[in-house]
Amino acid sequence: MNDKINVRSTEYVDMDFENSAVPKDARKSFWSITIVWLGFVFVITSMMTGGGLASGLSFKEILTAISIGNIFLCFIAVAIANMASKTGLSFALITRHTFGNKGSKIATLFVPIVNIGWYTIQAATYGKFISSVLGIEGYGELAILFLSAIVMGIFSFAGIKAITILGYVAIPAIIFLSLGTALKSGNISGWDKIFSWQAADKMSLINGITIVIGTWILSTATCIADTMRFAKNSKEAMISACVGLLGGNSLLIICGAIAGIGMNDSDLTAVLLKLGLVIPSLILMTTNIFTTNAANLYSSSLNLANTFSTNRKKIISIVLLASGLLCLTKPYDIAVLFKFLNLLGVIVPPLAGIILSNYYVVNKRSYPDLDSNSIKDWDLIPWISWILALVLVKILNGIASGKSALNGIFGLPALNGILAGFIIYTAISIFTKKGE
Repeated sequence: MNDKINVRSTEYVDMDFENSAVPKDARKSFWSITIVWLGFVFVITSMMTGGGLASGLSFKEILTAISIGNIFLCFIAVAIANMASKTGLSFALITRHTFGNKGSKIATLFVPIVNIGWYTIQAATYGKFISSVLGIEGYGELAILFLSAIVMGIFSFAGIKAITILGYVAIPAIIFLSLGTALKSGNISGWDKIFSWQAADKMSLINGITIVIGTWILSTATCIADTMRFAKNSKEAMISACVGLLGGNSLLIICGAIAGIGMNDSDLTAVLLKLGLVIPSLILMTTNIFTTNAANLYSSSLNLANTFSTNRKKIISIVLLASGLLCLTKPYDIAVLFKFLNLLGVIVPPLAGIILSNYYVVNKRSYPDLDSNSIKDWDLIPWISWILALVLVKILNGIASGKSALNGIFGLPALNGILAGFIIYTAISIFTKKGE
């Protein structure tokens, strides 16, 4: 009996390539990986971000923030997608080349912790919407919040194939209903109001750009590798990455902004109910959050499986329980979301810069085999680089907010972070190699 269980477990691991590169004969079509990535990017929190931006920026500034933010994300996404497609490695396995076999277990622990935060916020947002539709409060609402986190994680058990199928079903509905929500909001308020919108409480454009970047900086710098490793070639991987961000993420943030302006409310749940589109809104929320959270949990399980050296299905079961309990704290407040996005926009970019430097500069676009003796157990250089990069970002942020001649030049923490991580890691790596 135990032998049979072990055989099934081994087959499962091989199918998802948790501990090895994806072979060429297991690669997916362009549309398959694009559907998975779009399903990841099409998330209700992007619409919430649009509504939040509308509370502090003019409509013109919103479009500017969306354009600059997503172009920046595309540069990172293209670099990571190219690396993942050429190596066939998940993000967890990529970090072994940077942080070492044992060091990667700590590095990859950071990503799922943040991803679980995303998962929980989105599950709680969905649960709140269902509770509002049904008019349930108190302990009943808490039960719905808990169940939301549990139910939407089911697809992640089946792996990339099930997530792809879910995406083919959900994405057309998400596009149609997101556009429908925006159009109805614009028609109700009048499009002149939308296009001439000026927010009463001003937010800086730099802050708006940082928030847009914060919506997907973590997944763009890390989780995208778990999808793009299945691409048949780097060209398809890079195009797919850009379609998701310039097309998918931009669309949802714009729709959220229009809905927020049109209905004078940045709370997307309240906006959907005000529009009176209860059933369409229920479909939008369900398809939207389920696709993203399934891919989110799949990626998190790969990283945690690397950290704890166990089967990812066991990891998923534990994460679902933990997320369900966290949902009981009601983490769907828009202020909480924005603090979370701003924090991500500062902490994560140096990690992307370090990993990109390791692949493109230090290893010259060619990784050694995972079982190679050249991969250390521990490497302190990336950790030192990450800390120094964060210190430098803090200093530059102080300059940007001051009155010096450089004011405004260093106002993008995400850009500062990825450049600082890349440059510092490259410099230390070259210096230490010369000293050997």
